[in-house]
Amino acid sequence: MLKFNNVTISYGNNPTVKDFSLHVEQGQVVSLVGESGSGKTTVIRAALGLLPGGGKVTDGDILYNGKSVLTLSDAQWRKMRGTEISMIFQDSGAMMNPTKKVGDVFVEYLQTHEKISKKDAWNKGIMMLEKMRLPSGDNIMRSYPFQLSGGMRQRVGIAMGMTYSPKLLLADEPTSALDVTTQAQIVRQMMALRDVYGTSIIVVTHNLGVAAYMSDYIVVMKHGVIEDQGDRDHILHHSENEYTRKLLEAVPSLGGERYV
Repeated sequence: MLKFNNVTISYGNNPTVKDFSLHVEQGQVVSLVGESGSGKTTVIRAALGLLPGGGKVTDGDILYNGKSVLTLSDAQWRKMRGTEISMIFQDSGAMMNPTKKVGDVFVEYLQTHEKISKKDAWNKGIMMLEKMRLPSGDNIMRSYPFQLSGGMRQRVGIAMGMTYSPKLLLADEPTSALDVTTQAQIVRQMMALRDVYGTSIIVVTHNLGVAAYMSDYIVVMKHGVIEDQGDRDHILHHSENEYTRKLLEAVPSLGGERYV
């Protein structure tokens, strides 16, 4: 479905990600893990054509269903984003206009992607919020982002991202800054999306516990290159890579048992 072929991503003359290769299959969950600044978010932003600050792919290619995304026009990207490929940001609420209510943002999003009346878009938004187990969808639609908890904002982001049942979901630290209980709920809901819709997921996380629970395949990044990679069992139990072992050792233990 999605292939990175020896991709190098640069800002100016400085490569941030070097010689990155990955093949994501339909229905597969892949985690990119590693310390801050390792290039994880840059990789998924490149896949959606959303590199900030003049960043660009300077070598290699990114293919979606066999077609290079590097050749897509702005119009083609607008058609694809949110329908074929969606993204959940680290704090979905922070990505919304704080002066607009959730419903206004949701309606605008829906009307960008299809011909639909404001009333029908509003009702569709409520339906998607309730699918994400958010009670009183109409009240949430009438709320400003800052009036919602972090977990509720993330569910709004997931609801918007999943409206058109995308084939690929890119999630950038979707559980960051959430309490442990809410993290677990968000992770379970994302996994349900894969089970119900067959959605492929690439999740960026520094939390190896989240990666261990969610992933079929794990890529460990450091300083913009792939340090280690393999299926979940290999990374968690058989990797001999020193950096991977250090990441695993950093996971807190409970009663002497480490849950990764």
